[in-house]
Amino acid sequence: MRMFSRSAALLLAAAITTLIAVEAVAAEVFELEPEYVYGRNRKPQMGYRQPEVFDPLSDRLYQSGYRNFAPTAIPDELKEVPAMERVQKMGRILACADAWFWPFSRTARKNEPPGLEIEILQSIAKKHGWDVSIAWVNTGMRFGVGVTFGTSIDRGICDIFLGLTYTGDDHHMPKHKMAFTRAFMSTGYVLVTQGAAADVKTLDDAKAQGVKVGVPAYSPMSEYAQANGIPHETFFQNYQVIDALIRGQVNAAMIWSGAISQAKLEHPEAEFEMVKDYVPPPEMRFDNNWGVKEKEVELIQFINEAFAEMLKSGETKRLSERYGVPFYPPIHQ
Repeated sequence: MRMFSRSAALLLAAAITTLIAVEAVAAEVFELEPEYVYGRNRKPQMGYRQPEVFDPLSDRLYQSGYRNFAPTAIPDELKEVPAMERVQKMGRILACADAWFWPFSRTARKNEPPGLEIEILQSIAKKHGWDVSIAWVNTGMRFGVGVTFGTSIDRGICDIFLGLTYTGDDHHMPKHKMAFTRAFMSTGYVLVTQGAAADVKTLDDAKAQGVKVGVPAYSPMSEYAQANGIPHETFFQNYQVIDALIRGQVNAAMIWSGAISQAKLEHPEAEFEMVKDYVPPPEMRFDNNWGVKEKEVELIQFINEAFAEMLKSGETKRLSERYGVPFYPPIHQ
């Protein structure tokens, strides 16, 4: 009986030792490293690895529907209050921004810069001790940004919509009861040159010398070139104008000023440069604004005052130039 008990005890001890070893191995083998989707909800995500640079067209998680959602839970008692009150009581600004609108916004990876407008918003929030949460949206919709309003700010998932440009033909704004803030800067089509066209400093120079200028097709710039007799060649969208420059198909081009930063990011080998101190023609320059529901008068006033302060101190200009975007003051103050 004693020998049986001792054997049983030994067997039990061996079983416990084996169990502990198995648990240790299991813990070592099956423990998963958490992976974070930065700029979204920062919760661990398993089975997905982010691309080095975010691109909605190739991001499987984004395309599967991981977008247009509230970035931060809004307490029930704050869902129907004025937006400014919600911001102050939550200590957080809720904004919608395009997931890939470099250099103005993007879902940042590995501490990469988040974009000019994201940094402007973060600066505003920081001065009041607040945080920022971004709902990532896609403004490149086939039927315009109004569609994106319907799936984001109209549903109450954000209070401010970033990345808007005032063109004077903004029919989507009243339909969604949206109002523009004042502009924080302006952007426009700028002249870039290289090689044989390096001495071209103005569109008049290009016209006088017969230098063909690359422009985006179906854009205000192509219409301007046509109306003013500027020799030009059209390409579909800014990125194809940039590709034509890199191939040497054209040596001068008028591209959107924000595209310069994107071109330098994607094509560090590019040789073209913006003409120094170039200022776009008045017809080819547009204010950059944010959108807020028109009823949120207090929030609109708050943003307007913050923009004015940053313009006066030169902070917006410094941020803009850090991103390689030529700074132009707002057209409409």
